[in-house]
Amino acid sequence: MKQLLKKFMIRFPAREKGGDAIVVNGLTDTGLVRGHNEDAYIVLHNEANLGNVDTVMAVADGMGGHAAGEIASSITIADIKSRFNLGEHQTLDAREFLGFLGRTLETANKNVLAAGQDNNNRGMGTTCTLVALRGRKLYYAHVGDSRAYLIRQGRMRQITTDHSWVQESVDAGILTAQEARTHPNRNVITRAVGLDPDVKVDLGSHELKTGDLIVLCSDGLNSMISDAAIENMTHLCSDNDLCQALVNAAKEAGGDDNITVITARVGRSKSLNEEYVDLSDRDTVDMESSDSILNKFRGLFRNTN
Repeated sequence: MKQLLKKFMIRFPAREKGGDAIVVNGLTDTGLVRGHNEDAYIVLHNEANLGNVDTVMAVADGMGGHAAGEIASSITIADIKSRFNLGEHQTLDAREFLGFLGRTLETANKNVLAAGQDNNNRGMGTTCTLVALRGRKLYYAHVGDSRAYLIRQGRMRQITTDHSWVQESVDAGILTAQEARTHPNRNVITRAVGLDPDVKVDLGSHELKTGDLIVLCSDGLNSMISDAAIENMTHLCSDNDLCQALVNAAKEAGGDDNITVITARVGRSKSLNEEYVDLSDRDTVDMESSDSILNKFRGLFRNTN
């Protein structure tokens, strides 16, 4: 059966701030099973109204009947853009800035909840992982089971915690991490934007180093391929090819859900067969994309999934 494909990929110019360039790539894809894309994402980059914030990135994975999930994720992404456009964040210290990110998702929660009172949209909601890079620090606000990863010197770790039934079961010792990957309840989330009048938002921050790679994704990626496979792809692909290669890998594994990936490299961009390429004298990032890496290493994903 022919599937409706919604696909959008963009590369953003390198942003120089305090001696470091930040290079961002983003891609969303409907996958192979769903009829429409309920994921949404945003990158704010190289914009004057960001002030002392280098980059803002967010992934939202909507849920609900018909097009309701798409509405919920779109409202949330629009609210993030609106809050940053107002410029309130520009005068805030680190602690206040985290509070600002939390309030941004709380505002989205109220707006999605209000829109969900319509009978056609009742019960809709969305995950959201919101990340802002400011100076040498990453700040995040997070609800649901979309994820943020930090890759440093080739080693990847998840910096958000899934708000899901299986994650809570793993934390309680009821399931192993491997069992959670295939459990029938793996798609059940315990927190979402827009389901209740109040939403609990996880907030946190991490110091950044030159060469760090940040990856944001909806669960359409990590539910199809393992964290080990994702980490391996960060070793095998250039930054310019990574989003496409990860999406292709998820589709090769079945593509059961919508797939969204954002990557951001701090300081230097990794190219294939090179450690890093210095972007300090380049205005834009090459727009070419390739999935040749995936074809070469398909067996790797089957073995690590």
